[in-house]
Amino acid sequence: MKFAAVVLALALGVAQADLFTTDAQRLQYMWDSFKEQYGKKYDTAEEDHARFEIFASNLALADERNVREHRAGGSAVHGITKFMDLSAKEFTQRYLTSLVSMKNDSVPEADVKPLAPGTTTSKDWTGTYTTPVKNQGYCGSCWAFSATEQIESDAMRTLGSSYILSPGQVAACDRTSFGCNGGWTESAYNYVSNAGGIEQEKDYPYPASASNMGIIGSCNADKSDYKVTVDKYYTVNGESSMASYVGSTGPLSVCLDASSWSTYTGGIMSSCGKSVDHCVQAVGVNTGSNGYWKVRNSWGTSWGESGFIRLAYGKNTCDITNDPTYTKVSLV
Repeated sequence: MKFAAVVLALALGVAQADLFTTDAQRLQYMWDSFKEQYGKKYDTAEEDHARFEIFASNLALADERNVREHRAGGSAVHGITKFMDLSAKEFTQRYLTSLVSMKNDSVPEADVKPLAPGTTTSKDWTGTYTTPVKNQGYCGSCWAFSATEQIESDAMRTLGSSYILSPGQVAACDRTSFGCNGGWTESAYNYVSNAGGIEQEKDYPYPASASNMGIIGSCNADKSDYKVTVDKYYTVNGESSMASYVGSTGPLSVCLDASSWSTYTGGIMSSCGKSVDHCVQAVGVNTGSNGYWKVRNSWGTSWGESGFIRLAYGKNTCDITNDPTYTKVSLV
C-alpha cells in the first residue's frame, strides 16, 4: 500500500480511525512511510529515535484535534503532514513567527461596506489574481511572503502585470523586521515603499540557506531590477466587509492563529485559537451554507489542500479579522 493510501485510510476522521497506536509494528510502518514520503534522513540512530517519539506524540495530537473539530461542527481532518517530526516548540519557533506586537493600529481603513443582510457571495481568485503557492521553507518569513503575495495580487488587479515578486528580498532587506525570526506585513509594505520597489523572484531568488537552515543572508537588492512599489496600504474592518471586498475585488493579506495547522490535511476548519502568529493570504470566500474562507499558505503544495486551507466563515476563525490589508501599487 502506498503511503498516500495509508494516510487516507488513517486520517478519514475520528469516527473511522485514530492515528495514534500502541501497535509497535504499525507505528514503525507509519514512521518508515513518513520518512520515505518526505525524504527525511537523520544523522544518527539516536536522532532517528528521538524524532520517532515526536512523530508518535504528533499522531496523538492529530487525534485530539480531530475530536475538537468534530465537536465544533467543522469538517477539517488532521493527519500526517511533513511537520510530524517537529516538536511543538520547533514548529512554533520556525513557522509561527508573525510578530503581532509590530501591528500598526493607525493603518487607514478602506471604505468597504459589509454584505447587505441576507446576501451571500462566493469568489475564488486563485489563478486570476494570484501567483502559484510558494514555500518559505525552514524560515520564519511568512510575513514577507504574505506581503509579497498581496503586492503581486494588487499589481495583477490594478496594473495588469503578472510579476512573481521576491519575498527573499523583503525578508533580507527589511531592517525593521527580523528575517527568518519573524516580522509583520505592514513593516514589509513600508520597506518596499521606502526602498522604492521590489524585484522579481527570478532576479532575487529565495536563498537555499533560508529554505534549509533558516538563515536569510545579507541584503543584495538591485534597484535597477525593481518592478513594483507600494504607494499606500489599507485595512478592512470586520468579517462581513472583508467578505464584501474579497467577493467583489480581490485577495487580502491576513494574519491569524495557525498554531493548530501543523496537522491539517483538508476540510473546513472550525476549531482554532485566537493568538495571532502567522501571516497568509485570503484568496477566496464563500458565505453560503457551510461557508468558508479559502486561504493561501506559504508551506508548499504538499501541505493542506495543495497549499491552501479553508476556514469556517462567520466565526472569525483563527482571528482572521485581526489585520486584513491590501495595497495601492505602481510600476517602477
